[in-house]
Amino acid sequence: MKSIGKHTNLELSFSFHARQRLEKRRLQFSAEDLERLDKAVLALNRKGGKLALVLLDQLAMLVSITNRRVITVAAQEQLEQNVFTNIDSAAVA
Repeated sequence: MKSIGKHTNLELSFSFHARQRLEKRRLQFSAEDLERLDKAVLALNRKGGKLALVLLDQLAMLVSITNRRVITVAAQEQLEQNVFTNIDSAAVA
């Protein structure tokens, strides 16, 4: 994984909390990862999703589809016994 930020003309953003989690775990996104994430967000938006769980390789992300904002990120080792509530959709990127 490479770096977080705007990818071409996409306007996906990461909350302060999500950026902290990524930095703490030394995780970065490649351009391909960001493209896959963006495609998932676009597909969820077309289907009417508002708050979604997006799975990307070993990461699970809670994403506000309406705001195109990653709210939080959890790595695979943190997913055991985690419960995600109030989501209306999910996608595998």
